[in-house]
Amino acid sequence: APRPDLKQMSASSSGTHVRLLPRLLPLILAVKAMSLSSESMKITDLARYPVKGMGLSQLTSVYIDGPGETFPDDRRFALLKKSTASKKEFDSNNPEWLHKENFLCAFSAPEIMARYECRYRIVKSRTDVVMSHGEPWDVVGGGSSSNVDESEETKRLLTIWKRDEDGKSQMETAGPDLGPIDLAQGTGRDELASFFSSISGEEVVCVTAAESKQRHTHQFGNTRSGVKARGDTRTVHIINAETVKQFSDAIGIPLNPSRFRPNIVVEGMKPWAEFDLVGKSIAVKDGKDGRLVLDVVSTTVRCEGVGVDPLDKSAGVLPIPALLSKHFPQYGPYLGVYAVVREG
Repeated sequence: APRPDLKQMSASSSGTHVRLLPRLLPLILAVKAMSLSSESMKITDLARYPVKGMGLSQLTSVYIDGPGETFPDDRRFALLKKSTASKKEFDSNNPEWLHKENFLCAFSAPEIMARYECRYRIVKSRTDVVMSHGEPWDVVGGGSSSNVDESEETKRLLTIWKRDEDGKSQMETAGPDLGPIDLAQGTGRDELASFFSSISGEEVVCVTAAESKQRHTHQFGNTRSGVKARGDTRTVHIINAETVKQFSDAIGIPLNPSRFRPNIVVEGMKPWAEFDLVGKSIAVKDGKDGRLVLDVVSTTVRCEGVGVDPLDKSAGVLPIPALLSKHFPQYGPYLGVYAVVREG
């Protein structure tokens, strides 16, 4: 089969769209005070997590619409515990970063959240709206959804399936347990909250920031790194597959990089070398004029939320932070790095 373009650049009124494609896209690093010319890095996987703590929505490509953006709708929604909401009312017009203990998520309910997988789509037919989006699921500016009314508002469609007892996907073999529901609408968010309140026995409310010209302005992430770096919650999480492999070898259990909930997985880099990128910048290029520049701002501290792998339940629950600290005391309990989009 013919290979697709590694990256496509297209001009827009707000800047440049950068298309990231897994497996084929080399990372050419422009790193301050550091030479990594010997590295041959490639992006192998792309993913977003539309609801904090829920399963990934894998992508084949991502369009990042300008500086400060993150992956389209990544952690745009969250299930806030009502016990927390009663103490401090969530202000959608002025959202603030909250610790993950306040949410029903992989940290507070890892085994519950690991039971479910999701498919998520952004559908927007109007061609005059510029916004970040991902393929193959999102439809922005016509495309295959030409039957959608041009005046129709953006839909943010979530569908949920429960995995079987072995943790295997049932997306293609069974009907969904919920959805599709439109999280752009209050009714859709209420349905999601009711679904997980019933399952968990914990009353939750689905929260999100008020929309601002279709942009994803608040991310319910696990880190304050973006806030500390530039007063913004939005970050991009990067995992080095070679680091995960070395960790796997040390504990004698195969681990999938997706366990660590990354947006980007890279390979072809030495184990733990991603930690040397903190405070530096990396540029994604394809030899053409455009590029995406990420400022790497911090390493990722791991919590018990990654103790359960929804894709492989055979390993059971693993104490990942303790294992990292035991086998790699010079690094543990950290694995992965956070970056912010400086140029796109």
